[in-house]
Amino acid sequence: MKRTEHGRIALFGRMGLGLLLPAVGFVHCSPSSSGVSCASISPDAATTTPATTCYPDNDGINGGAYTIDLAVDDTGFTSTGSDDNDGGTTKNIIGTQNDAMVTLTLTNKGTMPHGFQVGCVSVCSSYPNLPAGCSPLACFPPDSTIAPIMPGATTTIMFNTPTPDGLLYPFSSSAPGDSKVPGLNGSMSQWSLM
Repeated sequence: MKRTEHGRIALFGRMGLGLLLPAVGFVHCSPSSSGVSCASISPDAATTTPATTCYPDNDGINGGAYTIDLAVDDTGFTSTGSDDNDGGTTKNIIGTQNDAMVTLTLTNKGTMPHGFQVGCVSVCSSYPNLPAGCSPLACFPPDSTIAPIMPGATTTIMFNTPTPDGLLYPFSSSAPGDSKVPGLNGSMSQWSLM
């Protein structure tokens, strides 16, 4: 992982994952006097309201530019950037701001094809009440997906992170055969939007 002039990267090892994963599982949302209960909106409801109205920024910071170097092998994802100072421990949480420009380079160091994709999540834990026309589901854009690449190959993509922040989005390999590998199927890897 590399830090750019306008952004910061936070990448945590497995120890930090245990502290963050409970937030992903929390999808029950309680209603209040303003907005519509997030839990009562169908995930496929029509989205007619701008994202900035639906999902006000939780930390008052958004945007920036991030350069992320990520390696994948047959067991999981690791950082290959200059911030990898922990002796090679597998790193499986990426942290960036929301509404940020990301340049992500994926290198396949495995023996089989592997790719990269970020899953969708419920916004209810961060936005329990939504204005009409807002989706209770947030997803990374389609251009954040990397189709499986061959062993030894490297590919780079650019995309903008979603607006809803304060959430953990699971990421995994996009290769179908990787769905049974814990380090590659999204059960251990999260993208934290701050």
